[in-house]
Amino acid sequence: MNFRGYHGLTVWNRAVDLVELIYHLTTELTASAPPEVLTAMRRSALALPTHLASGFQTPSTLTYLRHVHAAQLSLGEIETHLVILNRLQWADTEDTQRLQSLLTHLDQLLGCLERYLAEESPSTLPES
Repeated sequence: MNFRGYHGLTVWNRAVDLVELIYHLTTELTASAPPEVLTAMRRSALALPTHLASGFQTPSTLTYLRHVHAAQLSLGEIETHLVILNRLQWADTEDTQRLQSLLTHLDQLLGCLERYLAEESPSTLPES
């Protein structure tokens, strides 16, 4: 699996796009949303491409899968923050729709990567 390193992975590139979008969004929200929510969103966003890069660098498919699962957890955190932003009306609907669209796409890409890795080394995975 050599795609010019993790930089060549579409999922990693979309995760970096997500970081950029969240930083732009949270910068605009500094007047309306509490700083701890914005900080948590940024932390979760930064974790996504970091987990994907770390997983790609590991020699074990099972370890790589663990990093993909950690990225999925970060994605869930971001989605939760987005729900909170929407419910408390801290963010513009257009901005949150763009973010939701990217989150949905990333969820699909992470699922594809997870399935690929599971097929790559099924003997290392626990039975469901």
